[in-house]
Amino acid sequence: MSKESESFYKIAKEIANIFGKIFASRPYIAIVDATGKVLFKEDQLNTHLEYIQNFVKANFNLLHVGDHSLPLGGVNLAFFKVSPKAIIVIYITKGFTGQLLAFRSRMQEWSPKIDELIGDVVMPSTPVQEVPETVERAQSRTATAPQSFRKLPVLTKKLDGKEKFPIEVATVLQFCDGKHSVEEICEKTNYLKVKINQILVEYQKKKWLDFKKVMT
Repeated sequence: MSKESESFYKIAKEIANIFGKIFASRPYIAIVDATGKVLFKEDQLNTHLEYIQNFVKANFNLLHVGDHSLPLGGVNLAFFKVSPKAIIVIYITKGFTGQLLAFRSRMQEWSPKIDELIGDVVMPSTPVQEVPETVERAQSRTATAPQSFRKLPVLTKKLDGKEKFPIEVATVLQFCDGKHSVEEICEKTNYLKVKINQILVEYQKKKWLDFKKVMT
């Protein structure tokens, strides 16, 4: 193991030791730079490796330092942008995804050391598409449409109140009333745009919602 690799290992081990007690579950760590290069990864993350790399490449510039994302419903996998150069990924195999948010209070504690180890890095100038084509096409049409029109998500499925949604999904869907844009939903929920788009993608595929064009 190189000296640099050993340094990243020590950072990951320290994080795992501290937060393993908080999560009551062994956390597995990956450290990824702004280009999607994996600087350190525990083997338990191998299943999600390609997704991790693609997510970081697509969304690094969309996240601000201090932001986090929980992009996979049902998978306890969280991304924390700890510095202008790196994201720390934390994964637990049991427990609740919400537990991972405890890392936010100390997420930048390791930033100076990580940045020092990374050194100079060529930052990605343009993020790749962060959402599947279905929603992207809708947003693209919005961008090129006349300014007097907006695209708004609207539920097409009638809910009976018995549905069980994750809290983030329920929070977003309540604003899919044909009156709120994605940007307005961001403001209402304080969720990142990438997270809202992921929810809209999922439920558009399920044919629970669609986008409508309205005149302003």
